[in-house]
Amino acid sequence: MTTTRMVGLAVAGICLGLLTASPVFADGLADFEKMIKPQIPAGALTYKSSKALGDDGFVLEGVVITPPPDAGKSDKPQPINVKAITVETLDFESIEKQQPPLYAKIKFDGITTGSSAGGFDLKQMAGVDSLSADFGINYELDPDDKTFTLKRLELNLNGLGKLETSFVVDGVSADAATQPDKAMENASLKSASLTYDDHSLLTKVIPVVAAMQGSDPKAMIAMATAFLDQARTGQGKDAQKAIDLLVAYMEDYQKPKGPIKILLDPPDKVSNAELSDAKTADDMVKLLGIKVFYAGTRASTPADAPAKK
Repeated sequence: MTTTRMVGLAVAGICLGLLTASPVFADGLADFEKMIKPQIPAGALTYKSSKALGDDGFVLEGVVITPPPDAGKSDKPQPINVKAITVETLDFESIEKQQPPLYAKIKFDGITTGSSAGGFDLKQMAGVDSLSADFGINYELDPDDKTFTLKRLELNLNGLGKLETSFVVDGVSADAATQPDKAMENASLKSASLTYDDHSLLTKVIPVVAAMQGSDPKAMIAMATAFLDQARTGQGKDAQKAIDLLVAYMEDYQKPKGPIKILLDPPDKVSNAELSDAKTADDMVKLLGIKVFYAGTRASTPADAPAKK
């Protein structure tokens, strides 16, 4: 949650203006400085240098983002330093029409904050003196085909772990941002991918989470395994394999044997009603085409019936 909030604040400092700007000027930097920058609260965003990047991009270097104070808290939030914010491409044509951009490719490189982030003392909780991260997002909405493609969303917590995800959703109309409920009525997942490569984050986070629950890591892993094994009982081989790999990754949290990857490849369009009706692991695996990849194997023995033929 702490890291998510850190990155979210960094993104918000830029995207607030991106979603509300209007007329387009000579280049991306001019658009930013004339239409976006004035809408950002005074002192919330500063930078040492800037340059244009083609017709619809720009780069800000030496950025400092100062989040607004949390309501009801006297402590001022620590500034967030960003080595560079690179907007490689942005749909200024939509912005000119006071509409959310249909495409964007943005990177935040070298995001750093101190040991106090999101109201938590990271040094005391997990021995982390500071956080350093890179964040990037690349998406496109095709209004004619009504297809939203998240080409890549990447969060790299340097030295801790790296998360990458992408997905394609059909049936998404252009007003998805302004009228999400209406726009998503006919939406269906076409494909998705999520990969997490842990370096040391789990060894820091799991003991903290366990302590907050009045438990210890071993007991917490055992409880999670028991829950997954309940879902595993009597299921088909594909579902059992997916669950076993999830269990294996949890058991290896101190030193994972490589990244874990989850793929979704539904054989047909999946409606919200079908998702609601899916009650078992078999249902979910068949409906969404779930596949899990991990190099390790579970050490514990599942206490359930043999797999169905």
